[in-house]
Amino acid sequence: MKVLFVCTANACRSQMAEAWARVLFPAGWSAASCGLFPHRVSERARWVMQEAGVGMDGQESKSYDQVDLDAFDLIVSLSEEAGRFLPEPGDPRRHRRVPVDDPVTATGTVEEIRDAFRAGRQRIRAIVQDVVDGRLRPDSGDGGGPASP
Repeated sequence: MKVLFVCTANACRSQMAEAWARVLFPAGWSAASCGLFPHRVSERARWVMQEAGVGMDGQESKSYDQVDLDAFDLIVSLSEEAGRFLPEPGDPRRHRRVPVDDPVTATGTVEEIRDAFRAGRQRIRAIVQDVVDGRLRPDSGDGGGPASP
């Protein structure tokens, strides 16, 4: 199984998903990430993942036009924008939309911002686990979020 995680900037959400996938995916599965308008990977995202014991070493932002969408078994959009504006792969049933609030836009105290990144980290971990467990798969046919168990 080859999975591509996509968000708007490939700076936080899809990067966290790629890192979680390296930890949670079974042997032989692979993951990559990209964005519509790539920005540098968020240091806060790197920090909060490291806090959970998951490194993001070597992960750099890339644009969706640097990857072959049709080379992936499953494409998971983690932002509303990516869900709407990412070009559809040859088989649109492989594109699943599961938007997650962007921790990068969090405001407030330092602790409130950290909490937003931690909440995003845990939500994204759950999405990656849904892929592993088969609740989020290319053939579920419901056109949106996780399939019913």
